[in-house]
Amino acid sequence: MKNLYCSVAMGLAAISLGGCSEAETKITSAIKSVSGVKGESYAFRGADQSWPGAGNADLVLADNKDTANYYVIFDGSGSMQETECGNGSQRIEVAKQAVGTFFDALPKNANVGLIIFDAKGTRNAVPLKPNDPDLLKSFTNDSSFGGGTPLGYTLDYAYKELMKQGQMQQGYGEFNIVVLTDGAASDPDDMEKAIEHITYNSPVSLHTIGFCLGDSHALNKKGVINYQPAANAAELVKGLQSVLAESPSFDTASFDGDQS
Repeated sequence: MKNLYCSVAMGLAAISLGGCSEAETKITSAIKSVSGVKGESYAFRGADQSWPGAGNADLVLADNKDTANYYVIFDGSGSMQETECGNGSQRIEVAKQAVGTFFDALPKNANVGLIIFDAKGTRNAVPLKPNDPDLLKSFTNDSSFGGGTPLGYTLDYAYKELMKQGQMQQGYGEFNIVVLTDGAASDPDDMEKAIEHITYNSPVSLHTIGFCLGDSHALNKKGVINYQPAANAAELVKGLQSVLAESPSFDTASFDGDQS
């Protein structure tokens, strides 16, 4: 892994040297500087295979260790009642439609979990399980705007659930947290700690679609989080499509996200 990283780093830097330790150090430092993450991220520690740990003695291994896993965090906070960026509709209604398209597009053999925070509180609406788009959509469609934006708490919760699944898959497969939000975290310190912990300790990929936020969100961390701003329904769908584009096994041509 280190040799592969070395080759990639050398290609990006357009440097031809007998060794690559200096170039690797400079590039890694630059990425850390831009992202704001302290310490070398898990992705750059090729020899580190510590995640997700062994689990307990009662652990039951998954039948398919290569399964892709997605934990979706759906923001139904009070600001989602606004109509800006919704073309006359409340943001939450636009978000429901877009995330429903996303659920439909996810592979049927993927595991999908859903966390919602809204007027009813924060809850693990659908625990991680084989993709069931109709079930997932029934929960998002039933959500009502209201309350705060506990991104720190929900990121940490989703990560811990993915870590359990990672133990069942012995570290194989794909692991993703997908956040659809339109506002700043109500627990910013916890959010920063969660991002730091996830990035430094695991291969879990973080994706955020910032609805009606532009680039000004604390989850917009280059090199750490796949952040996609969305100013309308079409861009919201496009942002969700970018999550699927990250998967090597997914054909984006199958994503039917026409919101016109």
